[in-house]
Amino acid sequence: MKFKAFIFGLLASFGLPWLLAIVVPFSTMRSLDPAKYAGIEIDGGEGIYIPKRDGRISEGSDVYGQEGCYYCHTQLVRPTYAGSDVWRADWGGLKKSADNPDTRRETLSTDYDGEKIAHIGVMRVGHDLSNLGRRLETNLKGTQLSPETWMFLHLYNPRGIAPYRKNSQDREERSACPSKPGLFNEVSKNIAGFDALPVAAPEGKAIVPSDRARALVSYLVSLKKDTLEQPVPQDLNYNPIQPVAK
Repeated sequence: MKFKAFIFGLLASFGLPWLLAIVVPFSTMRSLDPAKYAGIEIDGGEGIYIPKRDGRISEGSDVYGQEGCYYCHTQLVRPTYAGSDVWRADWGGLKKSADNPDTRRETLSTDYDGEKIAHIGVMRVGHDLSNLGRRLETNLKGTQLSPETWMFLHLYNPRGIAPYRKNSQDREERSACPSKPGLFNEVSKNIAGFDALPVAAPEGKAIVPSDRARALVSYLVSLKKDTLEQPVPQDLNYNPIQPVAK
């Protein structure tokens, strides 16, 4: 084999996949056009779809990445030709019920608009978190725990708190997440006040969330990419109808 043919072979084997998998998607998504609502004003604005985020949520996104949460959790509800994510329990949103309409949908590229890092994830050791905030809000309804408190307890000791729901076999799911005690501080019980978590602590002490923990939890409970509170433009809503089982 001639050297020139060898070089062209290498370019074809490695250069073309790199071009298609990295360069083309990056060029396409680096400057997305605003998604507009056809003839509709949203919150008095010009009818442009903008994912809602604030300062603490953005900070929490940084903590999410720093803590490596994306290694085991995705934030990607795949299109139906690539998987059945939309129909998994609450992954893509909420099924139609007496309390709410069907809010399920696939992930859009615009969902990541404005984020420094799109936490698509590496693998699914744990559940997809695209709509974690909605799941917590729904499944903790009627309990004494708020989504924020449940998340603090989960981060402090994932196996020390009852799961927010049972699985399809009516068995309690136990998390495999590592605990994150470094996100919490041990302080005097006298100054902890309402910030103290209901967990065991040394005599006269209390466990309270750090600022990093508060930012992370704000980010996690904000993950509501369904259409319940912020509908997406109709031409971007790829929410399909589940095929009838044969």
